[in-house]
Amino acid sequence: MIENRAKEDRFKKNKDFFKSYHDFVVQNNLVGKDPRIGGDITMFIGDMEMDGKTYLIPMYNPQTGVVEGDPMKVTRDGREFTVFKPNRDAIMRAREYIEQGILLPYSSPQEAEDDRQIFYPQITGQK
Repeated sequence: MIENRAKEDRFKKNKDFFKSYHDFVVQNNLVGKDPRIGGDITMFIGDMEMDGKTYLIPMYNPQTGVVEGDPMKVTRDGREFTVFKPNRDAIMRAREYIEQGILLPYSSPQEAEDDRQIFYPQITGQK
């Protein structure tokens, strides 16, 4: 019961952070485009590990208009995908959010991805 409550609190806090981030980018006309992925970019959510925990982080920097990540090929279920690994700049920005307790950790990348898959379409209206 307590574990479920902690997960609900983490989900809400992280979702609220990304919703505020997205809204700031949209309201300030800072929506970006990246030819590597196509479409509009307001957050470009990735993940990183710190102290044995996984964090979802925004890799899109609205001040520079740059996705702060490096492409990497991965194979899942026999299919090849391009994912983006946060670069040093994205990690430095994210560390500030993490150290201030603005972003809360997950116990695994899959747990983080499960939450992202739920809140991303709720925030953006996209899948």
